[in-house]
Parts: sequence; structure tokens; C-alpha cells
Amino acid sequence: MHFHNGVRRSTVALAAFALAGAALTGCSSAAAGGGSDDLSTDFTDPDKPVTITYSGAAYAADAVQPILDAFHEAHPNITVEYESVPFADFNSALATRLGNQDSSLDVFDVDMPRTDAYAARGWLTDITAAFPDLEGAIDPASIDAAMVDEKLLAMPYQTSTNIMYYNKALLEAAGIEAPSADPADRLTWEEVEQMARQAQAAGARYGLLFDQIDRYYQLQPLPVSAGGGVGATGEGNLTPEVNNDGWVDAFSWYGSLFEEGISPRGITANETPALFQSGQVAFYVGGPWWADGFNGEAGLDYGVAAFPAFEGGEAATPTGGWSVGINPASEKKEAALIFLKFMGLDNGGYAQYLENVPVPPANLEGAAAYWQKPTFEDPRMDGAVELMQYELDNTATLRVQTVGYVEFEDIIGKTFSDIINGADAKAALDSANQQLVDAWEKYQQ
Repeated sequence: MHFHNGVRRSTVALAAFALAGAALTGCSSAAAGGGSDDLSTDFTDPDKPVTITYSGAAYAADAVQPILDAFHEAHPNITVEYESVPFADFNSALATRLGNQDSSLDVFDVDMPRTDAYAARGWLTDITAAFPDLEGAIDPASIDAAMVDEKLLAMPYQTSTNIMYYNKALLEAAGIEAPSADPADRLTWEEVEQMARQAQAAGARYGLLFDQIDRYYQLQPLPVSAGGGVGATGEGNLTPEVNNDGWVDAFSWYGSLFEEGISPRGITANETPALFQSGQVAFYVGGPWWADGFNGEAGLDYGVAAFPAFEGGEAATPTGGWSVGINPASEKKEAALIFLKFMGLDNGGYAQYLENVPVPPANLEGAAAYWQKPTFEDPRMDGAVELMQYELDNTATLRVQTVGYVEFEDIIGKTFSDIINGADAKAALDSANQQLVDAWEKYQQ
């Protein structure tokens, strides 16, 4: 197996959490995956009809149907019944079913940062024997995100990256030269801030805006680039470090964008793309999933550039997506394995059956087809393909991998909101660090 950025996670902390998780959920947990002792890995289709249940949050039911239709054609004796669950309700729904060892659930979407927490509760089947070497077939960062203690616990099928869009008209009005899409010419955040001010002075409503304005997924690269790391260190990444100099510097800068009106307060992540699409923002940091909407706006003249880095700091970009795992309580694991192989590996994986794939597949062959989609034929997206391929290969930074991720994401998200609304970055991050110490105490036993 390939390990990206040298990240390897230990079952020491996971085992401790498994005991706590069992008490909380009423399940019999096994650290770093379970339920694989009697798992057949020869991928032989069943002789008689089998129905497996798939619970997902990444795609709505109508979006998944072409995938299921193709699977049923290839494997007529296996029927997949898909249950679409809204993301906001997904984790609680999984906790109920997996915690109660509900055997009616066979496979389910795994939000990559939550792999460790699911593993600690014994909610994921160890599938290493079935897929002993994904290197060369799957994006390396996605493999890492699906592994705990050198065990593969889910099949990655979707990854992600970010770029920076810019409004050519607003930059031209301010006398600013359009930036390059070449990552070798990556701007610094300090340069972008200065240009954002110039654009505002020339008429732009806002100078710079992040699409996921208060979410760790997109903001994590800021402290990483500033030298502060991903937010936790130590055994099992259970020692929080969100108040070191890098974090404080990064979010003092980020908070100043809102304090000075370069970025807007009082909006949600769902509202940010419309501001760029309507021509109100000079620089917009976001995912390629917004490009189709931007391309549909004939009057929007934009271009793309690399996700910036702080002066003197390393380049870091958001990444991560979805995997699919097998419930250890499932009585249909062999059929489930065939479905996992289909989703992640067969002929490039799931994405070949979808007309609109908003993010790159984790499968490298499937990603090659993704780069050919009509979105990237629009001249406004010139250079985007090469840029995103570079970022996925060189700067992709996984979110912190820890059994305490659920608490981490909640606490840090609220802290970011406080900083946006005027809280002192150091005080807010000091408070967040202590909250994490307290929240993670149960994992240290």
C-alpha cells in the first residue's frame, strides 16, 4: 500500500476509543476494522439472487441510478437497493444502524475524515485481503484516507481539489494583470490580499472570498502553509495543536479579511458561489464543481489560478472525498465486495456511468476521463486540468486523521465562525484547543 505524506495511524488510541465507543453505542467494537475472518475474496458472483442495501449521502438517488443500472447489467444476480440520506442526517443515521449491528445495512458511504472514528467503533470491515495493492489504480491521498494501521477499511471512489477563480473584468478595471494557471507561478495570500484591495478600490464589491467560508475542509491549508500543521499531533493525532503560531498567524490574517470588508460577513457557504457568479467578487477560492454554473453565465469573464500559499510557506490544497465501506454485521459481504470493486476499480470505476461528475474520481483511470468533460473545454477554464492534476499529485493535504475528528470538525467550525464575526484569533484558538483537550480526554484512557 502507498502511504501519502508518511501518515500511518495506530490502533493504540483506536483500541482505547473502541471501548468507549462500545459503551456509547451498545455495540461490540473492534479497532481498525472487523468482520473479515470469513470473508471470501475471489469476487465470484452468487448463483442465486442477492439484494444488498447501500446507504449514501454523496449522491441523490436519481444521480446514482445510472451506476446501479450498469452494475445490475454486469452482475444480474446482485441487486443494490440505494437509500439516499441527507448529509446533515447521515452520521446520526449510520450511528444508529451500525451501533445496533443492523445486518440489513450492507454497504455505506464513508466521509473520508471519519474513517478512524468508524474503525474505532468497529463499523468497518477490513478489506485489505480483497484489495492488497491499490497503488497505481487509486489516488494516493484517497488510499491513505481509507486506511488505519496499514489496513484498508473502505474503497475510495471520489476525491477533490480546489482552485482560485478570478473575475477578469474586475481585475482589468483595477489595472491588475490576470494571474497564471501555472502552479509554478502560484500567488501568495499576501499578494492576493493586495490585489483584492485594489479591485475593491476600482469597484468590486468584495475582493476575496472562500466558497466554504467557515469549514475546515477548505481552510485547513491556511495553517498548514503558515507552518502550523493540520491541527493535531501525537499518538493517534490526539494532541490538539490549533493555537500554535502558524494557526494564530493564519487565522489572524483570515479574520482581518472580514474585519476590513474584503470578505463579507453574514453569509453562509451555500450563498458564496452566487456572489462570484453575479460578478461581485474579484477572487473566489473554490472547487471545480462550481465551474458548470459559472460557465452558464455568458457575461461572466473569469479565469483560474492556483490555490495560493503564504509567503515563505509551503503550498497546500484541500482534498478528500468519499469511500464506500462494508458493515461488519452484513451477511452479504461477498456480494458487497463485488460492488466495492465495481465502484472503485472496474474499468475506471463509477464515474464512467455519470454524465455530470462534479469532482475527480479517486480512480486514476476514471480521473483521466473526468479531465475530458465539457466543463474544461470552456476557454475560461484554460489551464485548470493541468493545475488540478498537479495539486492532486503534489500539494493535496488530508484533513487531520483522528478518532476525534467529529468533535474536531464541530469545535473548529464554530471557532472559524467566531473569528469571522470579530473574535480575536488567538483567544478563539486557545479556547478551541482547550475544548479539544477536554473532548478528547475519553480517548486517552
